Amino acid sequence: MRSAICSTDYAAYVAAWDGAARAGLRQLNLDTWAAGRRYLSLTSVVLSAAEAAQLKAMTPRFSKLLDAAVDGILADPDWWSSLAWPWPAIELAHQEPAHPGGLASLYGRFDCLLGEGGAWQVVEYNADTPSGGREATGLEPLAARMYPGMRGLSGRLARLLVSTLRARIEHHPRPVRLVGVVSSHGWLEDMAQATWLAWLLRRAGQPTLVGDVTDLATRRGRITLRGRPIDALYRFYPIERLYRHAIFASLCEASIDGRLLILNGLRGFLAQSKACLAWLWSNRVKLGASAERTIERHLPPTFLVRAPAAAEWVPHGVVKHVNGREGDSVVFGTSIDAAGWEARLIEGGYVVQRAVASPALDDVEVDDLQRQVRCVGPRYACVGAFAIGGRFGGCYTRLDGPITSAQATYAATVREPAAAGAARRR
Repeated sequence: MRSAICSTDYAAYVAAWDGAARAGLRQLNLDTWAAGRRYLSLTSVVLSAAEAAQLKAMTPRFSKLLDAAVDGILADPDWWSSLAWPWPAIELAHQEPAHPGGLASLYGRFDCLLGEGGAWQVVEYNADTPSGGREATGLEPLAARMYPGMRGLSGRLARLLVSTLRARIEHHPRPVRLVGVVSSHGWLEDMAQATWLAWLLRRAGQPTLVGDVTDLATRRGRITLRGRPIDALYRFYPIERLYRHAIFASLCEASIDGRLLILNGLRGFLAQSKACLAWLWSNRVKLGASAERTIERHLPPTFLVRAPAAAEWVPHGVVKHVNGREGDSVVFGTSIDAAGWEARLIEGGYVVQRAVASPALDDVEVDDLQRQVRCVGPRYACVGAFAIGGRFGGCYTRLDGPITSAQATYAATVREPAAAGAARRR
């Protein structure tokens, strides 16, 4: 894995960047600027053919493992406290209708770091409100064209996402005449994602309506969005926030009764919990030899903070809340003092995961005042591998410091030709 920078000439870089940003609007990439900085970077993260192939092969295997983890945790009350969920939510997850084939989530993203031995390491899974689809479909192809001979990895993402959701809709016992997609009008990125997904579904012939979460209501036993009855729902609104809304109970009741198909429900949120990664690590031997090999190769040792082995891994690990988002509550163990560790033990809901030493890369920083483009580093690539219906659907990569945060930049993920990779190894 390496980074490639198309130009450090200010005029050339800005002209290329403006063109990519304008073209990205077709896929609802409205936030290429974020908080006064260029969220879109024209740096590309270049994977060798072998690295790309390994990522594609790992994604479906880990999807099946997470499905097993969700079922295992729901069946074992000793694990329920590790979720940091209200007890009613756990009971509702038990009753929620499962997707065909036992899939916990239809659309998710494994966040991976490339380990020292060249094996991808799964550090998180995002399935409640996965981001990055707009960038992968609307920005990656443009960036890939700036690097002759390179190929993007996300060309089939939109097609696979639509076919997966439509297959689930067709499997629902009742006709799905209208799909609702909700977010919050106050969140540009999430509302853009909602609009993008609705656009994809409508283009494929599935009537779809976008609205704010507060537009959801009940009328004569039906769930409505903006006053219109809906038969299926997809959220780009976090479930831990939705739980605070009065409509939450009605949505769950309608889902359990079969009146509403929830396309990303509580089981997907459970799959996103880092407790699932700890469950996989602690149960890897019971899952069979093949699963054990996959887990030990691609999952850094991960433990609940109250597990006997957790404390010894703190100096070599990262401590995370099981439900944290965008780097929230993620700290390196070396920065936690005794009081901080004790507080996490008392609170519960945290895991310790072995830190991954990923290769350092370069990115660019654009100074529009001085009209300069500078190479900056070290940056680390968090490569997101989309799992859509259990299959690999493409990548969403961000460059940031050792902990990926909301300040990261988006960089296209491309694959170098197999011959170039072989030559590089020689």
